[in-house]
Amino acid sequence: MITARQSADEMAALERQLSETERDPTAHVGALRAALAHPCSQHGFSQPELWSELARALGGLGDYDGAVEAIEAGVEHGAWAQPHPRADVAEWHLLAGRRDQAEATYATLREQSPRNVWLYNHAGLAYADVGDHTTAVRWLTEGLQVALADGASERLVSQLATLRSQSMTELGADPDDELTRAAMAGPTVPAAPRSTPPQPALSAPCGHCGYDPGAGFTSTSLPVR
Repeated sequence: MITARQSADEMAALERQLSETERDPTAHVGALRAALAHPCSQHGFSQPELWSELARALGGLGDYDGAVEAIEAGVEHGAWAQPHPRADVAEWHLLAGRRDQAEATYATLREQSPRNVWLYNHAGLAYADVGDHTTAVRWLTEGLQVALADGASERLVSQLATLRSQSMTELGADPDDELTRAAMAGPTVPAAPRSTPPQPALSAPCGHCGYDPGAGFTSTSLPVR
């Protein structure tokens, strides 16, 4: 078992490695995996953040299967986002050419949170990015309707309206319709505050350095003075 000081030093070294590799995606993936693999990672880093960052890095490199695996691990460790992190899974399926899986994932998320405006925004962007403006307009239209009914922020309403208009233009349709004009008028009711679910807490002491989530470091793991 190492000391608390040794653990802190090793965590600091990993933190430096993460920072130094931010502009090199391949190296950053290696640094993230090294941080996740360290025995003290559970109390030295935020596991949801590490897994989510690894998923984004792998997705950026085109390793969509690896990205899906990483975000699922992140969800298991309490990763949370707006919309749900699995919206990124749907996008990665789409980018990998797995359209049926993308549609099924988005549909499941919509069933779970039918009034999550960020989900409609996410799906609209994803479909537009792969050139499917018909599906993008469908998602963005529904999202804009929900946003206006529920009083989403003016910024989000404007973004949805702009994205919808762009996709409609790509399809040769006139974006200046009743819904667009309603969006320009803005939401009519105040937006409800967002909440975040509690993150899972550590329960067992670290077997590498003795850190106890309930009591800190044990006397045997403290550095010798």
